[in-house]
Amino acid sequence: MARVVLTSIAGLAIIGLLVFFAELLLLIFAGVLIAAILDSGVKMFRRVLPVPRILALILTIVLAIGIIGFALVVGGVTVLNQLDALSRALGDAWRIVADQLNDWGIPVLRTFNIEDVWERLPEPQTIFGGAGAVLGTGFGMISNILIVSLIGVFLAADPARYRDGLVLFAPAGYRPRLRVVLDRAGQTLQRWLVGQLALMLIVGATTTVLLLIVGFNFALSLGIIAGVLNFIPFMGPILAFVPIGLAMIGQDLSTALIVLAGYTFIQQMDANVLSPLVQDRVVHLPPALTIAFLLFMGVIFGPIGVALATPLLAALRVLALELYVGDVLGDRGTDDDNKAL
Repeated sequence: MARVVLTSIAGLAIIGLLVFFAELLLLIFAGVLIAAILDSGVKMFRRVLPVPRILALILTIVLAIGIIGFALVVGGVTVLNQLDALSRALGDAWRIVADQLNDWGIPVLRTFNIEDVWERLPEPQTIFGGAGAVLGTGFGMISNILIVSLIGVFLAADPARYRDGLVLFAPAGYRPRLRVVLDRAGQTLQRWLVGQLALMLIVGATTTVLLLIVGFNFALSLGIIAGVLNFIPFMGPILAFVPIGLAMIGQDLSTALIVLAGYTFIQQMDANVLSPLVQDRVVHLPPALTIAFLLFMGVIFGPIGVALATPLLAALRVLALELYVGDVLGDRGTDDDNKAL
């Protein structure tokens, strides 16, 4: 009886800590995602060169910094100038749309910022107490990025060490099984991330080419936005089309129809051809569950919740199938059965 009570108290304490430090845990999870991407680079280098893991990690980081630096040197100034001009152009376009909607009796604000949307959602610190406030005011975005990057680098340097440290909290007899499940979840997350990054690059590049063909002034910036937002399933392509649609205001009808048809074709190819080819064997996420989880994470945590919702759901799905459905319920199931969750 005493053991049951103590176990219940410990379980409630763990749940309380997870709730209180939820936003902090999200940042740590972001570090795990960076570690997964870096680990892919480490494996790539070690396939080609017989070097120690730490050297392969250094080469991966240098390569990543070099690619980012090259992109900034080649197109960074252009993109920044385009984004600045694009923000003004979209503001003007929205005022045209807002005036028309107001004329039709639909009251909308003539000025619009994405921040306005998030300001109307519950603040994480009001839901989870002081943890969100510390992250929001004490660190700031730059510090958070630095901290998340450092977490990712240290995890990628020796992932087995941190995995084994986490496994120590499980009963001794269950540690080998938990080690296998955590490795499987990590591999699933890594493959999903690499595939998603490839899809983002394809969507961003093809959208940029489409907009360049029709002569859009902000083709590169709009293509980058489309590629980045493609990280968010289902909702990302819709959000990406908002600035593209506003930028089409003032264009002739034929140009608008070409852009609309081309963007629809790109997204249909991504959703029905490319994404299944890249992701279908990695993880099966039911659309309704994914959208519901995206909305939940967005309302609770804001933009960071939306950005991390899908990879978090992918990892939780593996853990749920392996540890609960498989070990607790004793139902290993088949691939078709697992697609239900």
